[in-house]
Parts: sequence; structure tokens; C-alpha cells
Amino acid sequence: MKITYSNSKIKSFGGINFADSIISKSNVYQMIDQTLGNRGLRSEYKFSDLFRSYFLLTLCGGECAEDITEHLRGELDQVKKFDVCSADTLLRMQKEISTKKETFISDTGVKHEFNKNMAMNNLMVKLLLQTGQLSSEHNGYIFDYDVLAP
Repeated sequence: MKITYSNSKIKSFGGINFADSIISKSNVYQMIDQTLGNRGLRSEYKFSDLFRSYFLLTLCGGECAEDITEHLRGELDQVKKFDVCSADTLLRMQKEISTKKETFISDTGVKHEFNKNMAMNNLMVKLLLQTGQLSSEHNGYIFDYDVLAP
């Protein structure tokens, strides 16, 4: 066993820099901003910062926006070229990209509620294509959560 002494503060979850680097190099964050557009002129953070925050938060074991402020700020502060925003900012940005639910009533009177967020759907497909999880040469994909694969 080898023991090393260090006078510097050592943070847990140092591997998040590697994961963040891989995602950054694949231009995922750029695609998010290109697809969702810019926020208001006075906004300090971009939409990619929202996704990046939740991604890194999850890698550090966080489960909700409040964990970024309450428990994991120190760990996330060590990520290179990343300013950690508050939980309030994350939740406000999340609300900005949300859409209202639509209600449909079937012929039999059953009420169905849907939330069709086309901007997020388009982003998902673009990211799947960009990361090679889907092929633009194939057009038989079904994006329905309750359809079972054969």
C-alpha cells in the first residue's frame, strides 16, 4: 500500500472533470444552445448550463436542484470552466423551457393529459443523432414511451 500526504484540499468526485470533458468535446452543450436559443439579455446562464448542472449534479449523487446549493457546491466548483448556479436559477430556467399540458377527451369520455414540448423533443433527436445513438439514414424510429420493441 502506498500512502501519499497532501496539504491541498482533496474533493470527492474528481472524475466529473473527465465526464464533463467528454460531453464538452462532443459539442452537446453547443447543440443545446443552438436548438433552444438564447435566454434574455440579462441572463447570466445559458440553457446548456442548466443541462450541464443537472448532468454533473447527478454524477455527484445529487437528486434534486437543491442538492447543488445545499450539498454539492464544493464538488461542482472544481469543474473547469464552469460556474455553479443556485438551485433557484436552475428551477427558474427549467420553468422557462416547460410547456403547458394539453387535455384531450376521447370519444368514450376519458380525459387524457399530454405535454408536448416540441423544442425538447427536437433537441433529444438532434442529440441522439449527434452522439451516434441514432442514424440519419434510418427512418423507422418510434419515439413512444409505451410501445414495446418486438
